[in-house]
Amino acid sequence: MKPAVRMTSLVAFGALLPAAAGAQSLERRIASAGDSPVQFHFAAREGVCGNGKTYFRTEDDNWYGTFYGGGDGNRNDPCVNGPVRVVITRAGKDVVRVETYIGPIPADAAPAQELGAVPVKEAVAYLLNVASTSDGRPARDALTPAMAADSSVVTPTLLQIAKDQSRSRDIRRSAITWLARRRDEKGGVGASGIAKALDQLVRDRAESETIRSQALGNISRFDRGEGIPVLMGFAGDNDKWLARQAFQTLSRSGDPRARQFVREQVKRTDLDEDSRVEAIRGIGDDYSTGADIKLLRELYPTLDSDKERDAIISTVANAGGSDNANWLLDIAKSKTEPAGRRRRAVSLLTKYDDARVKEALKGLINP
Repeated sequence: MKPAVRMTSLVAFGALLPAAAGAQSLERRIASAGDSPVQFHFAAREGVCGNGKTYFRTEDDNWYGTFYGGGDGNRNDPCVNGPVRVVITRAGKDVVRVETYIGPIPADAAPAQELGAVPVKEAVAYLLNVASTSDGRPARDALTPAMAADSSVVTPTLLQIAKDQSRSRDIRRSAITWLARRRDEKGGVGASGIAKALDQLVRDRAESETIRSQALGNISRFDRGEGIPVLMGFAGDNDKWLARQAFQTLSRSGDPRARQFVREQVKRTDLDEDSRVEAIRGIGDDYSTGADIKLLRELYPTLDSDKERDAIISTVANAGGSDNANWLLDIAKSKTEPAGRRRRAVSLLTKYDDARVKEALKGLINP
């Protein structure tokens, strides 16, 4: 059994040698240029395009750079698939700048020592090494061209960077985002492995809240909606920070499962004040229905918290409509409501363009 294991390890190690050797070869070529800029290019993945000079688009429709001519469909230059062109600037042994261009290589590109086309695996290995070992912005910027490369496996390195607490928050946040976007990568960590890793980052109290929030946010944006049940689980966690963050994210979601969850949670008598305020605001957002606003109006008299009641008043007012105007007028006229809350209702009602409301306000403002 032991020899078989050793053979498997050697085979795996050998499979890594060409890419590693290629990365070292490219590194030597770049280093030989000294402090002068060096550029090379390689094939782009399907769906990645740009004009080669000022802008590019990734396959998941994220746009980068400077655009001309207004909206996405009205640019002066066409968006052309690849190649990916990278310009590296060094100061001594350190990479101090990584520039990415995608699309036709322009004849008037800034002067740089031209290394020409390089194999994708060699380029990606070099760029991921820069991302893994450099400090500051060059580390983050090296990830972008590596992610645009054709047929490359990047998630294992992204996962290492994301989990490495010795690296800056900036590069780790970027790695987490790309990791989530590449979770279906063939030959990589795999969707389940990435989901597990992000879950661990979110739950790790030894991590900074910035990293935990980044991981949680990317779980919420899983494109097939599988992150919603995970967030529901987080919302019931004993970690109050995690529960609150998950609840805030669910409250802002347009997923029908998330909206139903928040509707049910907002009626709980044991829900903490901050979470209920988030739920109230979330229920009344752009996805709200008339039934949602009615639920808030009915919930109002059952609450003792000033913050929760104020949140309902603001949310109902933003919804507009005659039923909500009448409800606010009742608040403004009430003899039992605090004076400050009554004034708040009056202030919100002044924004209604309704003659009947304006007439009623005259009697309240000038009794």
